[in-house]
Amino acid sequence: MLRKMKVMMVTDSLQVGGAEQVAVDIANSLDRDTHQVYFCATRTDGLLRSSLKSDVEIMVLERSATWDLLKLLAFGKYVRSEGIDVLHSHGRGTMRFIALCKALGIIQAQHVFHDHFGRLHLDRSAGRGLKVPLHHGVDAYIGVESRLCRWAIDTVGLPEAKVSLVRSGVDLERFSTAPAINLREEFDLGEGNLVLLMVANFRPQKDHPTLFRAIAELTPAQQESLRLVVCGSTTADPAYFEGCMAMLERLKIDHLVRTIGVRNDAPSLMAGADAGVFSSKNESGPLVILEYMASRLPFVATETGEIAHAVKDEGVGILTEPRDYLALADGLAALLDMTAEQRAAMGERGRQLVIEEFEQHVVVRQVEAIYDQLLGLSSQSSGAKESNLAIG
Repeated sequence: MLRKMKVMMVTDSLQVGGAEQVAVDIANSLDRDTHQVYFCATRTDGLLRSSLKSDVEIMVLERSATWDLLKLLAFGKYVRSEGIDVLHSHGRGTMRFIALCKALGIIQAQHVFHDHFGRLHLDRSAGRGLKVPLHHGVDAYIGVESRLCRWAIDTVGLPEAKVSLVRSGVDLERFSTAPAINLREEFDLGEGNLVLLMVANFRPQKDHPTLFRAIAELTPAQQESLRLVVCGSTTADPAYFEGCMAMLERLKIDHLVRTIGVRNDAPSLMAGADAGVFSSKNESGPLVILEYMASRLPFVATETGEIAHAVKDEGVGILTEPRDYLALADGLAALLDMTAEQRAAMGERGRQLVIEEFEQHVVVRQVEAIYDQLLGLSSQSSGAKESNLAIG
């Protein structure tokens, strides 16, 4: 191929979220000597638009449903006119949209589906609504954790050669250049306490109540020695958010917590925090743990997802069982008992581990190898081979 490969990332939106951030990071990290990069948000725009590099062509489709015929036709026309070679979708709804385009003959581009599904513990099913598009509208499947890859092979019935494990990575540049926000001053947290940051939208999966119960279990002295800043959408599930706020009052710890809504400056927030915390029930990543590590933050988090399992024995954070508020309380107490030097050393180990194993450019080479294989530019490059073998 004499010209650059044209690759389009496709997501539901450019709103702040883990899968969306992965898509943005891949778009920004693809080798510009060999790739021309596009980004399509099929439903809505969002704050992550400002995080995309200036050379990325952005399209917002504003579709209302998978079966929105006018938007299907508009998307197909754009893909054909630009000569897109690879469509890289994130999210199952987006995958179905592109698979439908392929089934209708509207597009001919290769389709890579990047699966971030984080609720496999609740739903391992694969009905026709998933099997048909995965078999007939997807040319390569990427799972961000080994359980997803095994599901794709064993439950969906995809051939192993079509399935690759590619763990999420993190763009270190975003965290190396971010100016620190003084959280104590900006959110009136006072002095002499440990500032914890949790980056998670208010949705039941993120299980904020377990964290709040854990804080309530600490001694009064321990409680007063910390402050918690929670960054994430408060409108994704309004009833859940209101319940969380009521719980803070009921537990009498509302004075320790600040909720600041969705932001697009998480790296700067992390640069101004003392430690990270995360209490999710179930994740496929979670990407935020890598972001804490990239920011040199020690952390206390529930052990759920491929990344958490991969780093649990590396001394970069304190990991506890999901939904166990007593264990999480013990983790918070252990973090508070550490000296500032010990917490800093833990953060440095995390940063070094990201550099060695999770840096975005390492991850994106695997993705590029999958593209090359689909387009017949290599028989089976080492990056794709490693990602397939890692499924286990």
